[in-house]
Amino acid sequence: MKLRIVFLVVVLFCLAISTLGAQRIYLSGKDASDAVPWEFKMSTGRNSGFWTTIPVPSNWEQHGFGYYTYGMDHDAFLTDPEIGYYKRTFVLKDTGKNRYRLTFQGAMTDTHVKINGISAGAVHQGGFTQFSYDITNLVKKGENRIEVEVHKSSNSENVQEAERVTDFWLFGGIFRPVYIDILPNEFIERVAINATMDGTFEMDVYTDGMDHERMLTATIFDSEGKPIGEKMEIKVASGNSVSRLSSKFRNIKLWSHELPKLYRVEVKLSADNQVIHSYSQKFGFRTFEVRDHDGFYLNGKRILLKGASLHSFRPKTGRTLSKANIEENFRIMKDLNFNVVRPCHYPPDEYLFELCDSLGLLAMDELTGWHHPLGKEVGSKLVKELISRDVNHPSIILWGNGNHFAHNPALDEDFFRWDIQRRRPLKNTARVETWPGDYDPDFDPVDTRFYPSYEQLVERLSDKHIVLPNEAIHALYDGGGGAGLSDYWKAFKESRVGGGLIIWALFDEGIYRTDLNRIDVQESKAADGLVGPNGEKEGSYFAVKEIWSPVQIKMKELPTGFDGTIEVENDFSFVNLNQCRFEWQLENFAGPYEIQSGARVVDEGVTESVSIPASTNGKLRIKLPADWKKCEALKLKVYDHTDRELSSWAWTIATSQKLAGKLVMPKTVEIKRTGEFQFLIGNNSVSFDPQTGVLREIEVNGSLLPVTNVPFLVAQSSGADFQSNLKKGKVTVLKTEAGYVIESSNNNGFDWFKWEIHSTGSLKLSYEYTLPEGKYFYAGVGMEVPEKDVLSKRWLGKGPYRIWKNRTQGGILNVWDITKTKNIPGQVWNLPEFEGCFSPFYWAVFRLTNHQNVALATPGEELVLGVLNPQNGEDPKLATWYYPEKEGIYLFNCISPVGGKWKEAREYGPSSQATEINETCKGSFQVQLFSSLSDSEIVRKVKEIE
Repeated sequence: MKLRIVFLVVVLFCLAISTLGAQRIYLSGKDASDAVPWEFKMSTGRNSGFWTTIPVPSNWEQHGFGYYTYGMDHDAFLTDPEIGYYKRTFVLKDTGKNRYRLTFQGAMTDTHVKINGISAGAVHQGGFTQFSYDITNLVKKGENRIEVEVHKSSNSENVQEAERVTDFWLFGGIFRPVYIDILPNEFIERVAINATMDGTFEMDVYTDGMDHERMLTATIFDSEGKPIGEKMEIKVASGNSVSRLSSKFRNIKLWSHELPKLYRVEVKLSADNQVIHSYSQKFGFRTFEVRDHDGFYLNGKRILLKGASLHSFRPKTGRTLSKANIEENFRIMKDLNFNVVRPCHYPPDEYLFELCDSLGLLAMDELTGWHHPLGKEVGSKLVKELISRDVNHPSIILWGNGNHFAHNPALDEDFFRWDIQRRRPLKNTARVETWPGDYDPDFDPVDTRFYPSYEQLVERLSDKHIVLPNEAIHALYDGGGGAGLSDYWKAFKESRVGGGLIIWALFDEGIYRTDLNRIDVQESKAADGLVGPNGEKEGSYFAVKEIWSPVQIKMKELPTGFDGTIEVENDFSFVNLNQCRFEWQLENFAGPYEIQSGARVVDEGVTESVSIPASTNGKLRIKLPADWKKCEALKLKVYDHTDRELSSWAWTIATSQKLAGKLVMPKTVEIKRTGEFQFLIGNNSVSFDPQTGVLREIEVNGSLLPVTNVPFLVAQSSGADFQSNLKKGKVTVLKTEAGYVIESSNNNGFDWFKWEIHSTGSLKLSYEYTLPEGKYFYAGVGMEVPEKDVLSKRWLGKGPYRIWKNRTQGGILNVWDITKTKNIPGQVWNLPEFEGCFSPFYWAVFRLTNHQNVALATPGEELVLGVLNPQNGEDPKLATWYYPEKEGIYLFNCISPVGGKWKEAREYGPSSQATEINETCKGSFQVQLFSSLSDSEIVRKVKEIE
């Protein structure tokens, strides 16, 4: 049955933009959230060969058409290309004497346009830049028809190689809005502004249709709408298309990423004192400098750039975003304490730059290209389109002349030609590419070489070129971009040529496949983010937030005689800390047997404002109550001048012994020795191996606990494989006033270990072991617990995300309660992760099957809790770690660092090295046995403990 297509005839209501005598009508939706249907037919692939409808803007793959392609278009793209045919009708009430400009903000990749059956102009080749057609002579009053033929692959070999041979998802379709501007015959096409920190203002005004001499005037308004300075004006001769207006203004407020002060210029084109057309543009007064052999400067202040690369992407809509999506991206970046974003590898939606301008974030803007550069002819056109749209954004500080091997030095002159501010174009250099190669501009190029090892980075930072690796640390899987970052960032801060560091990348680029009904990240190719495809925060997210906080506190624990004074480092560039707010809380933690998690606030307050200028250190004073030492913890949060939380800190007041002691039940039970190595502890029983002293069986209320073989020794050397000494030693049992002691010496690799059975119903294990001297990825003791029998964990410590040796930052000291879910990096984003390493911790309760529990506490020991076995993602490259294979719960003396996609862990700096062990390792922990408690029992136990 042939599908009958009903023509979509829509009378388009005019949306006023900031011009006089000009209107804008949208033929599409304004973003992904309000896309409107067009008639559509696909040439090949899924759902091809018939007319139907598709929402515009969108990528057609996400609506069931064509093929999914990653990195390269499908094999038959030359002989069987994916072509999308679009059409729709629209109504113009009156064409009059107006001009009509049709604009596509983005269509992939070759776009053929017809209006009422007549070509609107040359085929546009290039999928990511905005382009327009003058359709004045093609439209008519009443009903009009637009037909668009979009080729996913380009017929230009150069564009195809530059834009469609890449390492990211390749889509097709009209993926950004389409609109018509209705303009007077003579109009202002656009402006290009250079406004600097000393108040100098220059503006090129591009006009069209100038048949007679006209007058251009310009007035600048502040954020409150008040005019500043004198009006600027200039006569424009007939036929002139570019005119420059300039002036100098006093007492202006500078734009920066921290204090984004914006102004607005209103430009009017007049004839005989009658305004023909007006044009309004926001801008900021600011000066960004690249000082060769030195660094980056904003308004005379040196800055280090810190951020990540950002694709325009969402799992269900591909590269078509809504304003809400872009706002979410922006909020994430600000929360991470970025000061810059690198949209890659093409210009993003302009709304991103509008947010950067108004809310404060520096930005780069990049010409498309990956393995192959754009040639001079087509590249020059696309550079002009890129800069014409984005030139006035004060947030943009650097251009990107392609990516990886796609740099074309011949296009530098086009960047400078069209940019009135003459911002530098960067050569983004691949990790395996020679730098600077044959690139020899008349300025010193910025060293952007990707993915340096720590050793390479330190070497480059001691050279004479500004260093800005635009892809520095790869965030594949659990390394996540935070592993090794503290060492890298310290090196940048100490260097005289440090420019900044850009993490690859912000999001896992996982597309929801409509053909597979699941998210696809192409194994390890696209799971590159600090957050998952839908913004799921991964462990490194919080490490980055802490490391890059503009407010730093180095105090690790409260010193003896603490009087509330805290040393603070202000890493802002322009903000005094008296513009920030510091809130403190005194807290008592929830207990191990409670229903609620977290902590109870005992007292709280706000510190007095103290002046600590940007880039200086100072002291903060908390006025604590007289009885503050009775509390368990002091917490501090800092909020910036926009009321955004920057960072938080927590320090224990109570001793670790007191905190860990909350695990022990306030009761006394009878202990009976029922066999040589068997003991009854109240209603519970334990059995030890007579040959080794290892805890072999535990029964709680007559039910066997799935916990055995406690302890066993685990260690992984970076040299020869470690083998436990399995010789049998001596085991003895002693009766004491408190209970019983089982001592084992020279068994299973231990020097000795000792079990103490207490009348409180708890067991304490103390131990020492001596390993061959060397470097170790991990070393510790374990207990066998099947993964299937563990349901959840509750613990007091830093969390809720796991750590690695080279990524310990970002945890929050609290009581956490997490139900076990499966998490596989790049495949299943159930975060925070259940398995892995957690430190510091004071106590932990594991809920097991059959209403059973096992609980651990570490009084005064710096041990790392290891939970079951963390699973890595597919094909992790070098983003790997070392961890015991046996299922169980571990207490480590040292843990493994984690690597990145292109670098082994050891290449990430001092904190990423295996641990040197040359002395005896030791530790102790308590085991508390109890079955699941009823709500009434929990309340009673809590009251007893308190």
